[in-house]
Amino acid sequence: MTLILTVVLVLGGLSLYRAGRMTADKMELQNAADAMAFGVSTVEARDLNFAAYTNRAIIANEVAIGQAIGMASWAYHWKSIGDFLLEYNKFLSGPTLGISTAVLTPISTGFQVPGGIFVTIMRAYAKAMTAVNHNVNKIYGIAQQIYHLASIINTLGMLDAAVKDNAPDKAHMSGYGVLMLLSHLATYGGLPTSGIIDHLPSMVADQLKPFTKSYSPSAEAVPTADWQADTSGDTDAGGYGRLAAIIQNSGDPFTKGRVNPPDSDNPNLTGRGWTINFFDLLQQAGLMPAPVSASFAVGPVHGSASFGVFTNPMAGATGPGWLGFNVGGGVDFGIIGADLEFEIYIRMRMLREGGSELRLVVPLTGSNANKAAGNEFSWSSADTTNFDLGFAGRGAFDAFIRLPFIGKIDLISSEIILVAADDNLKVAFGFGGSGRGCSDPTTDDDPDNDDEEPQCEDVSDSADVVIYDGAFPTSAPLGAAFVHSGTDTGAVPNALTSTPEHMGTDASFGGAAPGPVSKEAYGGAAKHLIAWYYPPSLPASGIFFQPSVLPDHNVTKSYGGLPRYIDTTDSEPLFKSGGPFLLVGLTLDEEDFSDSLYSMHPGKDPKGRFALKENFADGSMSAVSKSEVYFKRPLDLDYFARGDGYVEHGSAFNPYWQAHLIETSHADRVIGLLLQHGELAQGISLDGNVEGLLSWLQDALGF
Repeated sequence: MTLILTVVLVLGGLSLYRAGRMTADKMELQNAADAMAFGVSTVEARDLNFAAYTNRAIIANEVAIGQAIGMASWAYHWKSIGDFLLEYNKFLSGPTLGISTAVLTPISTGFQVPGGIFVTIMRAYAKAMTAVNHNVNKIYGIAQQIYHLASIINTLGMLDAAVKDNAPDKAHMSGYGVLMLLSHLATYGGLPTSGIIDHLPSMVADQLKPFTKSYSPSAEAVPTADWQADTSGDTDAGGYGRLAAIIQNSGDPFTKGRVNPPDSDNPNLTGRGWTINFFDLLQQAGLMPAPVSASFAVGPVHGSASFGVFTNPMAGATGPGWLGFNVGGGVDFGIIGADLEFEIYIRMRMLREGGSELRLVVPLTGSNANKAAGNEFSWSSADTTNFDLGFAGRGAFDAFIRLPFIGKIDLISSEIILVAADDNLKVAFGFGGSGRGCSDPTTDDDPDNDDEEPQCEDVSDSADVVIYDGAFPTSAPLGAAFVHSGTDTGAVPNALTSTPEHMGTDASFGGAAPGPVSKEAYGGAAKHLIAWYYPPSLPASGIFFQPSVLPDHNVTKSYGGLPRYIDTTDSEPLFKSGGPFLLVGLTLDEEDFSDSLYSMHPGKDPKGRFALKENFADGSMSAVSKSEVYFKRPLDLDYFARGDGYVEHGSAFNPYWQAHLIETSHADRVIGLLLQHGELAQGISLDGNVEGLLSWLQDALGF
């Protein structure tokens, strides 16, 4: 009995020892997998945060370049005021018998002399600032690439160290883990995948797009139509379109020439421009009346009138400072009558507008004609000061008759409107009549109910004939300037030195084909037609002529476009198996496990009746772990929270990337069981995508 009991106790002890070691090694294996997954994602979160900090620095430096270019434009603009005064004196000298020359010449000198000094200083400042910031941005772009590649290399070293420090001896990554690691490195943006993806099933290849993408300014140019359609940054040019938009929107009011809502409602914030509304100022000073009205009615005759400085007096005449009057009157004999209205308004303003813009300069000839690339972007700035005159007038006549049980019917109704304001002219003529209309009860919801009363109401029938509604010069420039940066185009024209169709709204005052420069561009300077296109004579040239006629307005040739940078994409990896997700698979072979039990006494493992026959699944012990790099901007801390309260989505422009472990998915576990242990869990079926992937793996990799 003692011998029998001893055998049982020895077998039980060996089994307990083996089970304990299996449990301990399994825990170590799982802890090692967790440490590997979390560590790699932490390194990648730091990589994205580094990219975010450097991208912010790139944006700040680009805005600084825009400021410097704007300062050079401001200096040229100051000098141009004297040039324009002399230009106007050519036409005024004769009629004024030389009086204008005696007055305008000294004034123009007061702008030209200091303006020349400002131009020299600001050109040097713009050239230096552009060269320094542009080269620093290049360094930032290179630093991003180095840090990104170093993170990938650090990841591989970390995986090996995590296994050695945390896993049981001789544990290693499983074939499934290696496959998932390669998938992660490829989709995270660390490995070139074009050659591999070509041999994958289409349902897999479509979802193996990189989570991070490095955009190169010298990458192959794409047609401008494709560049405009690329809103997700699939192409390098599309990525630079997004970067340029972020830079433009990140500018300060001086650079953009405007302020963003809700700051735009603050009258003390005007960007680079300002407005002097003469009649509005006179009204505020008490020298012009606010609208005053008077009316009368004597028998069938009635009338009214208003006079003063109006705000928004009529359609098309918007804003304050409209000096004018409106009168109206008529007769009403009960049965017939007529009304007549007439109003006229005038506005005089001095407008200062301008702004800097980061624009894509599209080559019009050569191998890259009408194509976009990152190195084709250029900073430019425009400034104008204009004397603006607005006019608005309206006249209307209405003759009517009243009929019993019907009401008022307009016999003759006409209206004419003329508004010339904001470099636009509208002339329209309206005519029509009115009366009472009644609905047919049989067309209501219940067509069989003929007892319903007809529904009658006043209706009108009018038509507007627009004679003209388009560009028309209402302002005369007192100063205009334009400067730009970038390599000298030489014999290859581009969108800054080419025809109006590629430059602005159209020089023909009303052409139907606008160019890429909208009226709102450059702080609104582009909407002033004369300042933009005329006069073409030197030295007082319109903005359009300055890049080509005045070559010194290219203040620096050291700017070579936007730098290289890294950003995230909107890719969705297959079953969350790549990109920001990392799945780690570790395994310990049964032979290595058994050897480790008796490593102190090689060859002394139990044999015969004492041998333990329990086998590992497919001869190995394994563990899987999954981690994720995720973006979360804190909302509970005012220092980090967005001022507008919106939830922000991840990109490589804000440093709020973090790492955490996540639960493995259904597909992760099914594929792990199959590839690591050769088992398909009972009651679990694979969908078509997983079956297609496994079929390809078995054929291509021999699993």
